Amino acid sequence: MVRLSTFSVPGPFGATLAVLSGLLSLGIGVVVLRLYHDEPFAIVWSSLPVVLGVIVLVSCFTLLLIKRPAVPPLPATDTVVDDERARFLPRRDRRGFGLNLLVFLILGGWFLVMGIVGAIEENWLWPVLAAFPAAYFLGFPALRAVGLFRPGGVWLTPTRILNEQYGLRTEIAVGDVETAYSSLDEVRVVPVDPSAVDHKRRIPRLWCARLVPGEMHILDGIDGGIEGLAAEIRERAVAISEAERPKRRWWGRG
Repeated sequence: MVRLSTFSVPGPFGATLAVLSGLLSLGIGVVVLRLYHDEPFAIVWSSLPVVLGVIVLVSCFTLLLIKRPAVPPLPATDTVVDDERARFLPRRDRRGFGLNLLVFLILGGWFLVMGIVGAIEENWLWPVLAAFPAAYFLGFPALRAVGLFRPGGVWLTPTRILNEQYGLRTEIAVGDVETAYSSLDEVRVVPVDPSAVDHKRRIPRLWCARLVPGEMHILDGIDGGIEGLAAEIRERAVAISEAERPKRRWWGRG
């Protein structure tokens, strides 16, 4: 999957370069459209520079002109998961997530139109070539619309840690955690045994969040931040380990 990234506001030089590139692409597209406006299929291909220019300009102006205030994470709530008490930490979408979906929607829509017009005006090869990129780009907003591609959150129960993010559900027992630490924009939970981590994809692999075998990666955007969550997971793992230590000694004597 293409990992949806957090956008950063570009500097003056980067912003100027982006605007000029978008305007140049838009201008080239308009000129080409005027030259090849007689055939539907030629119009579709001539519109590609226009589409790319619009994407660049929308992306740039959205980041520069819209002042997005810092939105606090959603508060944690008490709930029940799989008949076990849990503290749920909901996750907010990353900054720029809506822009990601808009770009995917525009690109997917262009490939879809190209395939349909190509099938009507040219031959069967064009819809075959357009099918995969159209399905891929449109898959993200479509899965989001039906509620399957969502930020999810983290469930902390007395015995387990469950994390769901963008179609991927990961689970590990607290007693199987060796350590947890924050890294950039995520928490990495390292198990004692890699087989202790259970991954389940709820959507097709092509659109699912990145899976790291043998580890649990928890994205930021939750109450308390990644550093606080990593510390809490370590504390829970130590508490479970200390609680089980007397039992191991007792059975060892036998």
